[in-house]
Amino acid sequence: MCGILGQVNRNHEIERNNFKVMLDTLEKRGPDAQGIYYRNNVILGHRRLKIIDLSDTSNQPMVSKNQEFVIVFNGEIYNYQEIKNNLIKRGHIFTTNSDTEVLLNCYIEYGEKVTELIDGMFAFAIYDLKQNSIFCARDIYGEKPFLYYFDNYNFIFGSELKAIIKHESIKNILLIDHLSLLKFLYYGYIPSPHTIYDKIKKLEAGTSFVFDIRNWMLKDKRKFFYFEDKYNENIYNSEKDILFESERLLKQSVRRRLVSDVPIGIFLSGGIDSSLVLKYASEISNDIKAFSISYKDSPTIDESKYAMKIAEMAGVECELCYFENALVEKNFTEIINYLDEPMADHAIIPLYYLAKFSKNHIVVALTGDGGDELFGGYTKYRAQYLIEKFNFLSILAKYGHHFFKKNVLLNSLLYGFNKPFYARQFSFSSFKAEEIKNLMNKDFHLFADEDRIFEDAKSFYDSFLTNDFINKSLLLDCLIQLPDSYLVKADIATMANSLESRTPFLNKDLTRFVFSLSGKWKIRGNKGKYILKKIASQYYAKDLVYRKKLGFGVPMDKWIRDELNKVFENVLLNFSHNFFNKNYIENLFYEHLALKKNNAFQLYKIFIFNYFYEINFK
Repeated sequence: MCGILGQVNRNHEIERNNFKVMLDTLEKRGPDAQGIYYRNNVILGHRRLKIIDLSDTSNQPMVSKNQEFVIVFNGEIYNYQEIKNNLIKRGHIFTTNSDTEVLLNCYIEYGEKVTELIDGMFAFAIYDLKQNSIFCARDIYGEKPFLYYFDNYNFIFGSELKAIIKHESIKNILLIDHLSLLKFLYYGYIPSPHTIYDKIKKLEAGTSFVFDIRNWMLKDKRKFFYFEDKYNENIYNSEKDILFESERLLKQSVRRRLVSDVPIGIFLSGGIDSSLVLKYASEISNDIKAFSISYKDSPTIDESKYAMKIAEMAGVECELCYFENALVEKNFTEIINYLDEPMADHAIIPLYYLAKFSKNHIVVALTGDGGDELFGGYTKYRAQYLIEKFNFLSILAKYGHHFFKKNVLLNSLLYGFNKPFYARQFSFSSFKAEEIKNLMNKDFHLFADEDRIFEDAKSFYDSFLTNDFINKSLLLDCLIQLPDSYLVKADIATMANSLESRTPFLNKDLTRFVFSLSGKWKIRGNKGKYILKKIASQYYAKDLVYRKKLGFGVPMDKWIRDELNKVFENVLLNFSHNFFNKNYIENLFYEHLALKKNNAFQLYKIFIFNYFYEINFK
């Protein structure tokens, strides 16, 4: 796990001192070593967090033996040993035990097809000196970030926005992208390829491209992995066979993600996803330890007692870290200062604290991320199915909001009923259109076109081969919410503490298998995660498996009134930009403080953007 950075100048020499400043911003991603490669008008930089092959011979940038290729790589290739054995048979000689050298030689042997052969989380760039080009790629779920800037004079890429905007001539020309701001207010994050900046893009998950230096152009952009290449009902027709294959693939994925030369642990929530990862990991390794968070001052959201029971049943020691209200402001400020762009998932706060606590014991943490998106864990998947299946709900959609005002979830469902499927998917927890219009100053109303807001979701939706409503809903989250929100949250919270997170559920083979199954194997009888719960009930008590999961919930509504009150008041009511209507924000804030309405969701989004703007643009 590392930080990567690269720059190509078209007409002049690269300012190396400035590049060093840019690279230093990635120190937390790679505190163990750093390296810089410079040739002609190309410079590549790397910050290393040592995980596999701790020797300095595996430092990067890594140059091929024939001096014709140079790689900077962030991530892990989980099947690198199998690929290495194949490459040895084809005459390749290795001088390190690293997956970086395997990845570089795999590219030399197979070219751009390398992305179809590797299984892992990755963002990398390979400089081909003979072709005078740079091949760039990002893993299928976007676990590792890859951002880039391109104009007539500079091509710059990196692991974080903060590194790119340290470039001496770019910072002053960047503007807030208006459409991205609106996407943030709807989604709570900014979908790829957009960023909050108008001239910087994200490379989409499962995508590669070539930067042709000689002709100064980005070319050959292609998506190399499709979640449903051939949508056919799986050959496994019986429940027994489906459960067996699901478990086999997940076990295989866990085993691959336990390869490490540094201590590994597991983030245990008490839910079934991380509980299954713990079970399989404990069978493979005797040196596994679990870590879970306890909300000492908020017992209604504290799941630590379930995590402790799960760990006891698996025979694994679980260490609790206690998150108290007195710690809220410090940890909140630390993690939002690390954010590159606005992201409104407040679960990042306890996750950051858990990562900071766990770093004292481990360098790698396995998580249960992805289980909900693959196996149907969220309520909205069931809601999407019901809305599409039963048209009589249109009556409720028309009149129901008058009778269910206090039921937030039901109101969200009814509000989104008449929206297209792809827009409804992301409307269950977003600002409503009328709220956006009240929030935005009138000059920005013309951007509030929901067709443009959800253009990314529509593009994916239109390409789906399946007619299965449940799978459509899962696919949208796997392609948008998971890579651009939940995995970004995990990457930021862990990397801010120089800790690597690994996600066994996000495996190519498991993904293809799960999406070959119909939705009935994921949601049945209005209950989600049918497959995983059947598997987990073999190992854990049913009252643990079938209980309601809370996840990394936080009492943000209370914190805004108490622990974070002064912080929020200052940032919400005092800002220098002209995007938002201050009177509307004041009403939301004081209404919330007076306990008239819970506006925490809206206030948090507004706060995050204001905070970001004041730091980066004031």
